[in-house]
Parts: sequence; structure tokens; C-alpha cells
Amino acid sequence: MLFGFFALAAQAQILPLEGRVLNARTGQPVPFATLGVPRRGLGTVADEQGRYLLRLPAGPADTLIITSVGFSREVVLPAALAAGQREFQLMPQEQLISNVTIAHRPVHPAVLGRTQEKGDVRWMAGSSGKETVDDEWGWELGAVLMPKSHALLEEFHVFLLDNQYEHLRFRLNLYTLEQGRPGKPLLSQDIQLTTAAKQKGWLTVDLRPYNLTLEAQPVVATIQWLQSEKTKPANKYFSIPVKRQPKQVMVERENSQALWTIHPMQPSLYFSLLTE
Repeated sequence: MLFGFFALAAQAQILPLEGRVLNARTGQPVPFATLGVPRRGLGTVADEQGRYLLRLPAGPADTLIITSVGFSREVVLPAALAAGQREFQLMPQEQLISNVTIAHRPVHPAVLGRTQEKGDVRWMAGSSGKETVDDEWGWELGAVLMPKSHALLEEFHVFLLDNQYEHLRFRLNLYTLEQGRPGKPLLSQDIQLTTAAKQKGWLTVDLRPYNLTLEAQPVVATIQWLQSEKTKPANKYFSIPVKRQPKQVMVERENSQALWTIHPMQPSLYFSLLTE
């Protein structure tokens, strides 16, 4: 059974916005910054050089929000877009680095999340009928996780059941849980996962260099689609196996400012960790 998010070409007249997202302090590009219209399914992700292509309805009347891990969010009002502003600057946030340890008590290896490679549903993301997939970038999928005790994260894993792309890039995001939905972002470092050509199976990123800990309270972990490449425009998709269950633990949204949807399912993603 197939479910998921496929974006089709809009029928209404659209206004393509092209520009760059830059570091306000250095003037350098901000790679993979996200751009989105609050509470609507409109958004995209910049590339490695901070360049973006965003399709909005002609005569834009929406506020644009620009974010990136480690930077303050930028709010761009409709008047600025109408006046032709296409270059946006993000201010770096000061990073407080602290030593993390849970060695005061005995620890043991554990996992947090769903480790199975099969599911009831192939939850798919992709596009059809277009040469590029720029306006599908920014899609997020994840799950509510419940650590039982303080833990140090060692690895993150997500399973790709299908993959028709030459290259895929994702960002790992962590959020607080607020009123059953993702709330405040928790990560101050940009953690990414990439694939080889048509790579399937478990995709893993080593988290040990980041010294990430979780408390014994609910947290939301997601992957965010940042980039993809495909030599042929047709038949572009990837999928993650998902298991139906009574609890609403799977979260999804179309881009960085869209509304979250919650599903009674759990995707195949998990953390390897050391826990007390």
C-alpha cells in the first residue's frame, strides 16, 4: 500500500522567486537554508551556495520565513517581496559549547524508535512531471519518541525502502513535544545524511562528534528533505516503511513553515544510544 506526498504543478499563475540566502556577518552563502510561508504548503530549501527557487502565487501577499540551524530566523514581509527583495541575510547565533557526560552512573547500549525494515505502508515522497524538484524540498517526516532515562545519542538510522534518485540529502531535526506536535527546535548543529546513487536500506549518521543528550521526556525526531538529483525527470520518489499503530506518533509536514499532520503510524527510524 502506498501513501505519501507528491507535489503536482500548480494550475494558478505563479511567481518564481530566485535569489540567495547569505550569512549577515560574513556575506558567505548559508547552505540548505529553508524558506516557507507560514501555515501553507509553500516552501523550499536553498542549495549549497545559498541559492533558492521558490514558486509563490502571483501578487504575493504572504510573509516569508527563512531559517537555518545555527542562525536567527528572518521574517520577510509581503511589501519587501513586492519591492523586489530576493537576497536575504541570516544572523549567526552564538553557540554555547559544553562538555556532555553521563558517566556518573553505569550506562548500557539501547535503541529508541522503530528498528524494523518492513511495515504496513510505503510512505513515499517525490514529484512528477517536472525537470526539477526544488519546491518539494523541505518536506519532513518523523516520530514522537519517549526516552525512559537520560541518554547520550550515538547514531541515527532511517530505512529507505525505495530510492530512485542519484543523490539524496536529509537533515536530522529534533524538537520538543508541545500539545502533541513538534515545538521548539533542539539542535544547534546542522546534522545531515546523504545517499549514494539509488541507495536503499539503512541510512546512518554518526552522532558521537555532536555530544547530543536526551532527557527522560518526549522528543520528536524528523528527517527533512534538503536536496535530490535525478538524471530523468520521470519516476522520482523514495519511500520509508511505516507501521500502523493505535497511538498518533508519526508527524509530517510539507515544508519548514507548513502545519504538522499527525498519523497513527510509526516510521522505521531510530537512535542507537547509551542510557543510564
